[in-house]
Amino acid sequence: MCDTPLFATQLVGSWVKPRWLCDHDLVYGPEGSWWKLPAEDLPGALDDAVEVALSDQGRAGLTYQTDGEQRRQSFSGYFYRIEGIDSDQMGVVTNFKNDIGDSIKLKLPKPAPDAPKPTFEQPRVVGDLRWPGPMLQEATHFLKERATGQTKVTMIGPCTLALRLVDENYGSLERLTLALADVINEELRSVDALGVDLIQIDEPEVHFRYSQVAGFAAQAIDRALSGLTARTAVHMCYGYARSKAEKSANPVYGKALQLLAGTSVDDISVEYAQPGHSPELLANAGDKTVILGVLNLHPDAPVETAEEIVALAEGAMSVVDQKRLRLAPDCGMWFLPRATAVAKIQAMEEAARILRSRYDN
Repeated sequence: MCDTPLFATQLVGSWVKPRWLCDHDLVYGPEGSWWKLPAEDLPGALDDAVEVALSDQGRAGLTYQTDGEQRRQSFSGYFYRIEGIDSDQMGVVTNFKNDIGDSIKLKLPKPAPDAPKPTFEQPRVVGDLRWPGPMLQEATHFLKERATGQTKVTMIGPCTLALRLVDENYGSLERLTLALADVINEELRSVDALGVDLIQIDEPEVHFRYSQVAGFAAQAIDRALSGLTARTAVHMCYGYARSKAEKSANPVYGKALQLLAGTSVDDISVEYAQPGHSPELLANAGDKTVILGVLNLHPDAPVETAEEIVALAEGAMSVVDQKRLRLAPDCGMWFLPRATAVAKIQAMEEAARILRSRYDN
């Protein structure tokens, strides 16, 4: 395994997804529905998109490199292929609960006072969940063959996936989540066997719906990551900035961070910049390594300067030791213009170089 420098840099997961490849307005449609190319041209086009993503990360100098999640329409829908999930006949969500209140303002028109309550549909769990065989192995091979830095692979976490399904089999959210954790673990072990450097699961719902999962989330996360030899991370955020008009610091985030600190994971990836969190939040991470979100990904946000990122990181260092601090964007970058995204990660890497010059004694 390669030596990892101080203030290691990385994407959270996704990189700019080119508009010649996919229709961003269809991101929440059925998985696979947003591709613009015919099926016979898609595999080669996806390879090309990954090559571009790796080139952008390599030229910026990022420590860890991902495939930009170019082969996935969404971070959740890609994994509805797990056996026991029916994504053709959807079910109505009846257990939705929002713990984040007004800390997120969506880019949605306000409904009329007499408008009916909206319904939400998600894939159904219609039988016992089983691993369908490798889902990420081919993409991971491609990544490892072409990456110029250390490699990182991401997958949805068990709590978040469970809350994006309608259970018709297990009878409780806890049982469903733990069953998913076991399936995810099988998949991640197959990825781990290929020798990747960092494996991350994404758990935004541990924040959004903390009260529904707090009793078993740590157990589920530990089961999902059990037996892996790669370094491990959990990412927790406020959702994609593309669909959020505004984000502000939410006290539930600190509670959820404490929960993650009690798991076996090595790193916690924190959304920090856009919500305006203060360094005190990071005390909730305990002794975990913090992957600090230093890039505000709101579509209208300016490109950060290296000095601004350095100041954010040095503020965090009042709580987190420099050896436990890494740098990343707040969340996925798939929806941003490429020039903007490239400028942002270049500034982040420049900030990391400045920090190393000051603190790598």
